[in-house]
Amino acid sequence: MSKTIDDPQCPVRSYMDDPHTRWSMKKPDFKTVDAKYLREKTRSHPEGSLAKMVENLVKSWECESSHKSDVNDWGTIDRHNFVLTVNGGRKWTAADNVSMGNYLMFLDGSPLYDTGTVSNDEAQDAFRKCFPGGFPWEVLDVFSGPPTVSFTWRHWADYEGEFYGNAPTNERIELYGSAVVRLNDNMKITNFDIYYDPSPMLDKLYHGKCKFMQRKTCHNQR
Repeated sequence: MSKTIDDPQCPVRSYMDDPHTRWSMKKPDFKTVDAKYLREKTRSHPEGSLAKMVENLVKSWECESSHKSDVNDWGTIDRHNFVLTVNGGRKWTAADNVSMGNYLMFLDGSPLYDTGTVSNDEAQDAFRKCFPGGFPWEVLDVFSGPPTVSFTWRHWADYEGEFYGNAPTNERIELYGSAVVRLNDNMKITNFDIYYDPSPMLDKLYHGKCKFMQRKTCHNQR
């Protein structure tokens, strides 16, 4: 297990320290996003609490899903049974997660972002440039414990970099949603169901220019 800052509230990410891990590029450094998380989070979950356990598990999964190129190196999921859905849509497998990446899965079906015209690397690059100060995530409230964990969450950033030719506004971007995570007997994720609306975030990033578009590639309409 690994954390970047000597603070009891700092996220702890598991499965990061195996020297044989195959990283997509290089082992990630979370110091910037963890510092922003500590400054701006709205909840302080006690160590050992269910909420803190869920938060650390999801952050560990996010690290693996965004940065590990071989699913055999992942420790957070039941690799043979893992299924992820967003807003009740397509069922994504672990292999899909590696090839598609989180942004393309989470934005699939959005009328303001055509995931069919963008690669995983391009989407990752676009949002990292847009949010250079980090895009932290926190658990808000947990409603049930293992094996079926339901909770609400908050994801936020500051619009400090260009997004597909749209100039930054430096405004705060916030997303709120809920999720249901199902765990097996070994506390590995078998199902991850996420619910949220990405349109308010995308509308701000495009300066409102795509509000009435229906499943068109706004980022290719410059």
